[in-house]
Amino acid sequence: MSDPAKNPTDDPATGALITRALSTHADSAPADDTLLTDVHTRLRRRRVARTASAVVLACAAVATTITGIGALGNDTSGPPAATSQPAADGWHWESYRTVQVQVPDGWADSSYSHLWTCPDREILAAAGTPTDRPAPRRQPLVGRPYRGAVFTIDCGPVSPLPERVPHLWFGEGNRTTGVTQYDHGWADEVRIVNGIRLTVFSNDPALRRRILDSAEPIGTTDAYGCAPTAPDFLAAGRPPSGPGLTGIGEVSSIKVCAYAFDSRAGGPALSAGDEITGDQARRLTDALRAAPEGSGPNEPYNCRTPDERDDILLTLRGSAGEQQVALRHSTCDFNGIDDGSTHRRLTRAALLPLVGAAYPLMGKPMVLERLPR
Repeated sequence: MSDPAKNPTDDPATGALITRALSTHADSAPADDTLLTDVHTRLRRRRVARTASAVVLACAAVATTITGIGALGNDTSGPPAATSQPAADGWHWESYRTVQVQVPDGWADSSYSHLWTCPDREILAAAGTPTDRPAPRRQPLVGRPYRGAVFTIDCGPVSPLPERVPHLWFGEGNRTTGVTQYDHGWADEVRIVNGIRLTVFSNDPALRRRILDSAEPIGTTDAYGCAPTAPDFLAAGRPPSGPGLTGIGEVSSIKVCAYAFDSRAGGPALSAGDEITGDQARRLTDALRAAPEGSGPNEPYNCRTPDERDDILLTLRGSAGEQQVALRHSTCDFNGIDDGSTHRRLTRAALLPLVGAAYPLMGKPMVLERLPR
């Protein structure tokens, strides 16, 4: 582990990570490409909301390892849920491992660690980033555990009042169930549903209860049709079966299932689900089909953690059938788009609209830096 007294930006590897995090974070803004604009709108809840967090979570020095944690005991869930009901108007389902929860549509996806309580200026200073950067736009968050290394800073139990936003944290470890009161009416409540801790932080008790009361175990699939565990072929790095992208006709919808692979956390598990439909689905299909044959590019940094990766499994529903596509973007040596018939190289047009379903866990994929704009 690095010397705690050393500025983390003095380490060349860490400095490179910070630079990459800053450069790739800009890709989350809408681009001229219509596909990106449309799909980013459709996947608006799949964005990282705080630039400061994206910078700090990219750093690998002066760090502690964070992983998603389940829970034992005090489980408030019942038997596995049946097929999910549609979300209430103005709300949507969020999935994580074995549980799904409804949240308001304005809540954005993020990752979290213990650093969520730190003031913005302290986070930026720890990352060696100018502290006079404009304050990030604040909105309520849905956070999945950041799986990686973060700074060991203790900022207390709650963030400064001007910087607070409501949030739902999946899988927050070392928390007991019940309500914890803070100042100015803010409180968090922790429940355990189907083995997963759910923490809702808000100054609105009714909203807090509504979110937690909506939580249910995932049965066979979540509201988007994603199974709680990755299929065997995806876990083993094998290609899917089927006729390939060119054999299914015009595509009307795409199911997006993001899976996190981490041997320390019990194997491949669902991190998020979503669905793309209509024109957005057709344009994304065009981008996938247009990707050149081959594999890569790969990111050497991922070779440091070969047991950790995030894969995206797509199911394209076409006029002539369905096709699964494995999109691997954080491996050491087998990145690419695999439809079982043709292995294609990653392209920005194919990857960028989709990484929102996965990158809250790992930060924007570093491989984006290697893809032509």
